[in-house]
Amino acid sequence: MKAALLKGPYNIEIIDTERPKLRPGQVLIKVRRCGICGSDLHAYKGKHPDFVIPVIPGHEFSGDVVEIGEGVEKVKIGDRVTVEPLVVCGKCYFCARGEYHRCLDLKVLGAQANGAFAEYIAVDERWVYRLPDTFTYEEGAMVEPLAVAVHAVKRAEPLGDNVLILGAGTIGLLTLQVARARGAINIIITDIVDWKLDVARRLGATVAVNPEKEDLKDVVMRYTNGLGVDVAFEAVGSPITLSQALELTRKGGNVVVIGVFEEPEVKLNIMNVVNKELNVYGSLVYNWDFERAINLIRTRRVDVRSLVSDVIKLEEIKKGFERMLAREEGIIKIQVGFD
Repeated sequence: MKAALLKGPYNIEIIDTERPKLRPGQVLIKVRRCGICGSDLHAYKGKHPDFVIPVIPGHEFSGDVVEIGEGVEKVKIGDRVTVEPLVVCGKCYFCARGEYHRCLDLKVLGAQANGAFAEYIAVDERWVYRLPDTFTYEEGAMVEPLAVAVHAVKRAEPLGDNVLILGAGTIGLLTLQVARARGAINIIITDIVDWKLDVARRLGATVAVNPEKEDLKDVVMRYTNGLGVDVAFEAVGSPITLSQALELTRKGGNVVVIGVFEEPEVKLNIMNVVNKELNVYGSLVYNWDFERAINLIRTRRVDVRSLVSDVIKLEEIKKGFERMLAREEGIIKIQVGFD
């Protein structure tokens, strides 16, 4: 089968490799769509702190079940599915508590294990979710990033009225919609790319700010009666946006860090945390969040369709990575299609 192998910085090649063989409890999926994620871009640049290279990347995917292994019960051949792309031990302290995303031996498909930029992938049945009949494959491959946003918002609940989202990429735009669905009233979102702010406004942002052109602090204080936001979501992975989150959140508020930091050690004013008694949370992948993500798409409370900007062939994947890194206008999410 054909697959894309990330061999090193800016080095991704199409290879021929063996079709996966099933173990008991596994299903074989014919991949139909797989999205290029922001974390894939960090890895492509050689700057993701957690990727194990070489690897077949790709963790946002949907497809068809074409084979089932011994003992598989809930999935059948022909099912249209998406997958929670995790590998866990199932035995450690955290797995035993249902906190499987904190597993001591956690692996993510496409990061520490081969992923879905391939024609076929074998996964354990427990991670497979059937797609509603109304879903396209494009929507099915957006369940994973939406689950990231669902989990991040869950970390900060109750949200309060005023929310700040730093970064209007895929995760920021999804977090915007989830926060709106969970009752936030004023949602301020930032980005330094103006056309992304236009997308954010269409998706329900109260105000969209380019901090290189406007005073972000003035905007936040105007919308929050001088207090600061109840919750800030950092969805860039930059010391600048992390500092903004800490500065612009009100006393006793919540800061949720979602972004991948290419340089994990950052300099910041820690007294913002101390003096304001901020609650600072990391947000890692998902934990029992896929069903909620599927339902948010099914009920049209979250629009993922408009975020899929292009579907390309596997042979075009390097160009797809470069287009996303170049911030090509109109490109939020590029997916690889295997039709």
